[in-house]
Amino acid sequence: MTDESRNENSRYWTEYWQQATGRGNAKGGPMQAGFWDNRAGQFAKKPAGREEDRLTGVLDLISQTGLDIDGATVLDIGAGTGALAIPLAKMGARVTAVDFSSEMLRHLTKRAAEEKAGIERTVHVSWDEVDPGAMGFRNNFDLVIASMTPAVQTPETFGIMLEAARGVCYYSGWIDRRWDPAYHELYRMLFDEEFRQASHGFLYPFMYLYMNGFCPIVRIRRDVWKGDETVEEMVDTVAGFFSATKEIDESMKERMREYFSTRATNGKYSSQTTATTGTMVWDMRKREGGGT
Repeated sequence: MTDESRNENSRYWTEYWQQATGRGNAKGGPMQAGFWDNRAGQFAKKPAGREEDRLTGVLDLISQTGLDIDGATVLDIGAGTGALAIPLAKMGARVTAVDFSSEMLRHLTKRAAEEKAGIERTVHVSWDEVDPGAMGFRNNFDLVIASMTPAVQTPETFGIMLEAARGVCYYSGWIDRRWDPAYHELYRMLFDEEFRQASHGFLYPFMYLYMNGFCPIVRIRRDVWKGDETVEEMVDTVAGFFSATKEIDESMKERMREYFSTRATNGKYSSQTTATTGTMVWDMRKREGGGT
């Protein structure tokens, strides 16, 4: 493929990506730090088995690139409470953890101290506001991770991720998510229309990489996620997701509260979501035609 054709393909795909992710309220729901601040406690107490399974999958893909974690500089974008950052630090990586949720970073720091994991740096910033040069990020990391994070969902934020990498990148995102029936029933009840959640997902960055000459290693998986949350936790979570496109007032939250209260057992609601996710790794130094 000629450089001219590659550039044209990439430009057209980028325009489509921008249009697709520009719909709706770009700063609502999961794009607000407060949404994740409120959920940080729930993430901090997630079952260890789920985190271990996730870590195993991440390390398996990364190992196929030949990268040695011990001593590697790692940037974890949307690090949350440290599900990946902390184990990688314990394996000898020099980890920089970035998140726009102060509560997520507070739990990460506390957990890292408890587990004696030396996180080299935590940065409280929204990824779309990062200046790679000014922050010392540009071309500075052996491994850059964006794992299931809405921080990297546009061509611009993906581009900042690529700028930070001098070696391997890891990305995971939604392909499809079959929400618990409560989301659909409540949305119809409150707004008289169907609930649709646009993902910050996998297709856009994968195609962008392909258009630009990279050949990532890809893995697709499907999981059933079960949870037991209190009525108030469910109200906060569902209201948060709905607020991405709708205004949510206290009367709506009260109707949600009544809905979950009548369906809860011992004060907790059992939810089930089926998620199909895509993960991929690639090396920024390996590109069709050479160069980066």
